[in-house]
Amino acid sequence: MKRIAAVLLCAVITSGCAHNVSGTAGASPLDELNPGQQRHIDVEDALRAADPCALLDEGVVRQFGTVQQFGSAVQLPVCSALIARPGGATTYVDVSVLPSMLSDAALTRPDTVDGVTVYRGAGADLARGTCERVFRLNLGTLEERANPQLATVRVGTVAGEDACPLADAVLDSAIDSMRSGLPARDAAARNQVALAVHDPCEVLDVLGNAGGRVVDPDAPPTPFDCVLFPDPKRVPGSEVTVSFTVSPVKENRPTVPAGPETIGDRCRWTSPMGEPIDITRPGAEVDQFTRRLGSAGAVVTVHGANCTEVSRVAEAATTVFG
Repeated sequence: MKRIAAVLLCAVITSGCAHNVSGTAGASPLDELNPGQQRHIDVEDALRAADPCALLDEGVVRQFGTVQQFGSAVQLPVCSALIARPGGATTYVDVSVLPSMLSDAALTRPDTVDGVTVYRGAGADLARGTCERVFRLNLGTLEERANPQLATVRVGTVAGEDACPLADAVLDSAIDSMRSGLPARDAAARNQVALAVHDPCEVLDVLGNAGGRVVDPDAPPTPFDCVLFPDPKRVPGSEVTVSFTVSPVKENRPTVPAGPETIGDRCRWTSPMGEPIDITRPGAEVDQFTRRLGSAGAVVTVHGANCTEVSRVAEAATTVFG
């Protein structure tokens, strides 16, 4: 059962992780951003700075069982907990400040809790033992000029059990935690990788003569990706993307690569960055598969069409984030 819950944990919070950036719509040097582009960047900054683990109150989770794992080891905008329930059932709960693949059903049954818009969705799925709640994030002064940004609470347990009481308890606590705005990440937190507090566009600070970032105000926010022109000529198709992710740490951490690898007509450089984390609690009775899910490290990926430019940006990334 523990293995089943771990698989569910991985599947639920990694679904829809893929993203793409098409074209160069809205591309503009940093000093020429229009109001829509600046608003888009401000929203990304707010989402990146938000601490999902501060919205997932461990004290609330602990009321439902013994915490086995707690932290952000699968996705940077997600904090998850794995708990052992009385009687032996294993339950996961996660909070995401950047949810993906929200279904139409998830955005039904609107409600208001302490002034915050909430969607209670389809309710408990007893066949799967899951429950999902959606709520609007408090963006502070940004709310007056930005589109609503939604977050999710997702809970999964054994089939036949109602997971919504736990989801609602976490939801109420999350709403209470953001009364004064979104809680900020702590760079020294042991349950999150240190890279999470950084902006991938920080590479522009050391690239020097670059063409600036690409900002499409009509695209969904991607706070852990930066699309940029490494050359001031800003030739379409020459863009390079810098991405932050987390991945499980295996027996041996890979070394920093000497250069990018060619994949089809693209070049990619991927490197671990910073110290790994382990969100499994001491003495937790979890299997090896679950334990490996909880041990993760930050990864920086740089990719683009031109290997020379990818190498240049990768060197900048190593300087800034290494």
